[in-house]
Amino acid sequence: MLRRRPLGATLAAVVIAGCSSSGPAGPPKQRPAPLVAVAKVEVRDVPVEIQAPVELRPLVQVEVGSKLLGYLDAVLVERGDRVKKGQAVALVRPSDLPDQLGAARGTLAQASAAQKLAKASSDRAEQLQPEGLLAQSEVDRARASLAGAEAAEAAARAQLAALGVRLGETRLESPLDGVVLQRRLDPGALVGPPGGGAIVTVARTDILRVFISVNERDTKGIAVGLAAHVEVDALPGQRFAGKVVRIAPAFDATTRTLEAEVELKNDNGELRPGMYGRGAIRLAVHPGASVIPAVAMQISDKRRYAFVVAQDKAQRREIETGVDGGDWLEVTRGLAPGDEVVIAGADGLSDGASVRVDRKTTPPPAGSASAAPPRTD
Repeated sequence: MLRRRPLGATLAAVVIAGCSSSGPAGPPKQRPAPLVAVAKVEVRDVPVEIQAPVELRPLVQVEVGSKLLGYLDAVLVERGDRVKKGQAVALVRPSDLPDQLGAARGTLAQASAAQKLAKASSDRAEQLQPEGLLAQSEVDRARASLAGAEAAEAAARAQLAALGVRLGETRLESPLDGVVLQRRLDPGALVGPPGGGAIVTVARTDILRVFISVNERDTKGIAVGLAAHVEVDALPGQRFAGKVVRIAPAFDATTRTLEAEVELKNDNGELRPGMYGRGAIRLAVHPGASVIPAVAMQISDKRRYAFVVAQDKAQRREIETGVDGGDWLEVTRGLAPGDEVVIAGADGLSDGASVRVDRKTTPPPAGSASAAPPRTD
């Protein structure tokens, strides 16, 4: 006959058996210290500059048009051609100038004939007057007639000369040494006042200029002769030197900025008018300044901080900055040369926290967010 064991005794036996089969419990697992990338505080000369977007402009630019009303007979240059001062660039066929020249020549001939007749009459009166054969009034009248005839002849000659000058203006010449930027009209177009416009645009490009807008708070050190440079988007990595040649006498009433004009030499023609880039005027240089990547700085409660790694511990230090170079910052207080600052992985760090250091990561470009470096475990 089978005996049934109580249920409680059975459960107790199972628990005891399970406890006796398991080994001793191990220590709980710990999360590894966060991985951070670092960069050393560099020491270098820091330029103090005023920067602004700029557009390259020619030193001189002239629109060549016709003073005569007529039709464009020929355009002798094309866009991009280099021209010399006095070189013909276009020819204009005037509408009524030949007829005016013919009329002016006829008027001059008549005036010359009248002057000769008046001269003869005046000479004859002068000869007869001493003999008492001619009254004094007749002599005076002859003299007046001669003076009027001579004036009429001079006016006719001046009119013909003026028409000759206008005839010379049918040959349009370049007013300067430069390059043809635009050809606006083709032969057959009506040119001259009132409906005509520019035929070609000629500009001097061996020297270019830019205008750098300076904020009111930065104008204290601006002066003529300061060194400047320009970097254009079309030629990355190249810097073109120049200098400040003029400063506007007054602030712009709308933008509250002061324009500084900078001239750049362009003998090889590498720069072109219309290029866009950034211009900078150098005010001073801070020698031996401490510099860190811009991504190493954090801002909290209007204060600036950076994490410094020493003996695998993160130290949060308050810093003061000077010149902002975009992807780098000048540090005037709070860091020492050679300190290693965190450039990635600073999110969530606290003062005194243990960290693992990655010294192979390069600083991210300016403006990028701080991000944790890739895990290597």
